[in-house]
Amino acid sequence: MKTENRRVRMTKTLIRTAMIELMQEKSFSSITIKELCDRADINRTTFYKHYSDQTAVLLEIEAELVNRTMEYMKDVSRDAATIDFIEAFLKYVRENSTLFRLLFCSGGEHEKQMLSYMQSVLAQLRPNLPEYGSKKQEKYVLNFLMYGSFHVLLTWIEQNFDLPEKEVAELIYTMCDSISTGIAE
Repeated sequence: MKTENRRVRMTKTLIRTAMIELMQEKSFSSITIKELCDRADINRTTFYKHYSDQTAVLLEIEAELVNRTMEYMKDVSRDAATIDFIEAFLKYVRENSTLFRLLFCSGGEHEKQMLSYMQSVLAQLRPNLPEYGSKKQEKYVLNFLMYGSFHVLLTWIEQNFDLPEKEVAELIYTMCDSISTGIAE
């Protein structure tokens, strides 16, 4: 894998920052390459050296968020089914609320990014999760738990973090534990 030099990293950072700023002002689907280049103070040729289109920028922002999430979470208990782990994740979300709001709370515009993000995080956590039901049932149970938990997270963000992290973590943990315990019986 080719490493990027400092100039390339800086240019890509300018482009990603411009994208985030523009997404705070308007919908992703209405952002043009010209606007992105103007905001980043680069020319179109430079943009196309690094990205094929706006979606490529958004996907890189999402990938960076996944990497940063996993980096943040690596020092937390490796048991993904603990309240402390969930609470640490919620703290991370609150600390990065602008980006999470832009990527996931925009009226369904970025549903693919949300799903991809959740699948990436789940793939990282999967080895630390208990088994749920039979092998055939497990993928259904995990999807139910993942999407249910994520929608609790979205509601929490949309409600402007109206509950403390610990309370939301306990809520998610209790619901997931009740479902998984019910399946195991």
